[in-house]
Amino acid sequence: MDDYGNALMWVTHNENVFEVEEILTNILLRLPVKSLLICKSVCQYWRSIISRPSFVESHLIQSQHNPTYVFYPYDPWHHNVYLLRKTDGEMTESLPGCDGIYFKGIICSFNGLICCVNYYNAFLHDIRICNPATREVLLLPQSRELEHPGEVGVAFGPGINEYKVFQFYGRTQYYGCEVYSSITGSWKSIGRVAHTPYSSFSSNHVCINGIVYWFTRSEEGIGSILVVNREEIFSTIRLPKEKILHPYLINLEGCLCLVVDNGLEEYRFDIWALQDSKESLWTKKWSDYMPFCSIVDIINHVVVRKNEILLGTITHFFLYNMGTRTWRKFNWEHDGEEVVICLSVAYTESLLPCK
Repeated sequence: MDDYGNALMWVTHNENVFEVEEILTNILLRLPVKSLLICKSVCQYWRSIISRPSFVESHLIQSQHNPTYVFYPYDPWHHNVYLLRKTDGEMTESLPGCDGIYFKGIICSFNGLICCVNYYNAFLHDIRICNPATREVLLLPQSRELEHPGEVGVAFGPGINEYKVFQFYGRTQYYGCEVYSSITGSWKSIGRVAHTPYSSFSSNHVCINGIVYWFTRSEEGIGSILVVNREEIFSTIRLPKEKILHPYLINLEGCLCLVVDNGLEEYRFDIWALQDSKESLWTKKWSDYMPFCSIVDIINHVVVRKNEILLGTITHFFLYNMGTRTWRKFNWEHDGEEVVICLSVAYTESLLPCK
């Protein structure tokens, strides 16, 4: 039995401290979700503590100090999703509860909840909210607009377990949007919208303080940034005036930023931070070299974890430490073979329910 287990048994069997709930709660808060699920079956007293919303929120705060990455191969042959336990030793393990084909369409992760979209064809798909740590999966009801479903994005907040799922639909000159609320458990139509998110293999959306950001379409590809707030009000933000190539949206310390790959000519990446959304004012916050310049190592996605940036290419992962300005290459293998075309998201385990 580990130290936490011994401490729990001591608290439980010592009559002088059994009622000291603060001590027991403090011990339980340090346990991973897998252990807490076992503890809930020990006795009704422990279950009542672990099930309290205040405990769930406090445990989430503890977990946020140790975020990690989730990797999912973008091919039909690998069905599992993998959790990176150690970045220095490249140790991965299958993420519990994620051994299903619908996890191929992970679009975001927040507070331990993962949103997955599985497209069966051009007219049929489903959306799931999942908590891999607790193995809970919520299948959202079918939306009203089944014809030509498009991009999906999730806004989290203001409560830790509140979220809205925005889904765009339509084609050519007409685009609309509808929204699902975790509070009502149903969809409602927002109606016609002036802009629709730009769809690409490498870029999706980010949510910061309940506001969702996507790139928008233009004749050249990416045109501007589409913004939707909690009140479901749409707006746009212009990109920096300077010429930028291959931008990627990230949430860096609560600020909307662009990671810009300057291509094979300069072998450098920049980070632009949004200073004023109304005026579309950007400031170049960071610039550094990239250790790769091969055509096969073109960036296809970017993920942020604390002060670390993960740049994913078709064949490799590169971890950049903003504190030391150093790079480290990470090759992920599965069953002794390198896995290519693999995407990733930041992940923090939690006890949050999907509903």
